[in-house]
Amino acid sequence: MDSREAASHVRIVVKPYASALPLGCFSFAIGNALYSAFLLHWLPASEHKLLAVTLLSFVAPLESIACWMAFLSRDTGAATAMGIFAASWVAQGVVLLEFGAAPSPTIGVLLINLAVCLAIILFITYRGKPLLAVVIAFALLRTGAAAAVELGAKGPFPAIAAGLGFCVCLSAFYAGLALLVEDVKGKIMPFTLRSADAENAMAGSFEDQMSHVVNEAGVRHQL
Repeated sequence: MDSREAASHVRIVVKPYASALPLGCFSFAIGNALYSAFLLHWLPASEHKLLAVTLLSFVAPLESIACWMAFLSRDTGAATAMGIFAASWVAQGVVLLEFGAAPSPTIGVLLINLAVCLAIILFITYRGKPLLAVVIAFALLRTGAAAAVELGAKGPFPAIAAGLGFCVCLSAFYAGLALLVEDVKGKIMPFTLRSADAENAMAGSFEDQMSHVVNEAGVRHQL
């Protein structure tokens, strides 16, 4: 079945799904700002439990919502990134709450594996959504520096991790704002830097959108 034939057999049912990316970007920015401020001792060490509760009650739930909405919207890349971020906030929040702010080799190993996941997502993302790729690239660098801190590295590493965290914060706020404006206006905006399939998703014709529908999850027999 080609795209024209598929289009003739398709009915469009509008579901109340909005873009999950602005919510995910804004909550990710706030989480990184909080954690970076804690690393720089702008927040007193005695407030580690308060920080943990904030990460668990505010940042992680919003990232989880963004993850599920991205899955429902069939954006596998965004959903995977948001889901991994949400789970990492939960892990770090629980460790802070139960064991304090001392370096944790377990969290260090977790962050190393998270960095590997981010590298894979970055490789997939940069071709279509370079703006999000910038956020993920900063997050990858910040995660690597934070892993070094958790594994016991001292000297400039906490400051480097905090500085990269603020870079993540600024880039994520910008990405969230850009994507929010784009979604409200319903058309591609130059500052989102979309290209390839990501551009086609916003500006392509109905036939373009339907060209691969028979191969999508939920239609094909296997995932």
